Amino acid sequence: MVSQDSRIDRAALAIRADAILHHAHFADARALFCTDVPETYLTGPFRRTLIADTSCFAILISIIGLNRLDPVNGASVSLLVTALERGGFASETRIRAYINDLQHSGAIEIVAHESDGRRRKLVPTVRLIDYQRAWFAANLRALAQVFALPFDADALGHSEGLVERYLTNVMLRHAVDHFTIFDDFPEAKSLMARRHGYILMLELAKDGGLDVDVGRNRLAQKFGVSTAHIATIVADAESEGWLQRNPQSSIVTLDRVFADRLNLWVARELALIAMWVESRFCTPQTAGIQKNSH
Repeated sequence: MVSQDSRIDRAALAIRADAILHHAHFADARALFCTDVPETYLTGPFRRTLIADTSCFAILISIIGLNRLDPVNGASVSLLVTALERGGFASETRIRAYINDLQHSGAIEIVAHESDGRRRKLVPTVRLIDYQRAWFAANLRALAQVFALPFDADALGHSEGLVERYLTNVMLRHAVDHFTIFDDFPEAKSLMARRHGYILMLELAKDGGLDVDVGRNRLAQKFGVSTAHIATIVADAESEGWLQRNPQSSIVTLDRVFADRLNLWVARELALIAMWVESRFCTPQTAGIQKNSH
């Protein structure tokens, strides 16, 4: 499934995502994914407005991946700034601010280099790794609806060292293979650039219908942001033609093409994890889809 010179086979990804999208139990997988994954963001041990930001999540992935690849040198501020600023995730000022917030929240530690006390490196805390394991298990529970996992989803997700290996793969896909999850998904890229835009996107996708309740008070309380922030994201989505607001209620109506793209997005996220699990545990390709598809 993975070519010799790349961590991701784009053609195989498209095929796998399409198979998941048309699976008889895709609706169950989508509902779990769009519910449980945001729940780990919003109920974890870190500040919701910090952890739900895509740029911040990229920093966490990079810190975990760099420490796994090079435990001696780990991750440095300058290395993160170079990699993530070049990748368009955030400016240097924003990256440094996130690192400071992550340190104070207990997600990372800034420690002296073993061989050079003048140098500092960023290392993930046990608290962060436990959080990432819960996040990975949530993804796997959704995936288990359409894919034959080699072990129980929660047991697999909390396996020693497994989420670190997966997140290292995610980091290398971007840094080396120049692949990002939102390739060919401008809607997702736009929403993920906004704080809490990603989990709002999953809220829109959760039920698979065209009419979605995006009550500002409910979502603002759930996400830990202002009602104005929710309203702005929804209004911007309307200006892009992705949905239409109802002035008489909190219901928005999704554009059919956008709704279909949301379904494909969920299938693609699940397909990426399925392909990685398959490559690591040597699951026969023919056993990858768990139940009969349509």
